[in-house]
Amino acid sequence: MDMSDDAANWSLPGPADSCADAQSPEMEFLQTQLAVIEAYLQRFPCEQRDLRALAWIEAHAGDYRQRWQAQAASRRGCGLSARAC
Repeated sequence: MDMSDDAANWSLPGPADSCADAQSPEMEFLQTQLAVIEAYLQRFPCEQRDLRALAWIEAHAGDYRQRWQAQAASRRGCGLSARAC
């Protein structure tokens, strides 16, 4: 998928862009994570933000994936751990 390099042009799909409900737990999770990254980046000059965002994502991706998997598993009613689902 092609994405603009300009973060100002990035957006999460809204209800008209997908079949998913905009208030779904997945969308809420993604919006929360986007807000956390954006807040973190505010402390850096604009020319450093792309590099800092990539470094932040790299440092936190594993933890966030495990959290998201656990939430998704609990919504599906899976009694197993997120890794086993």
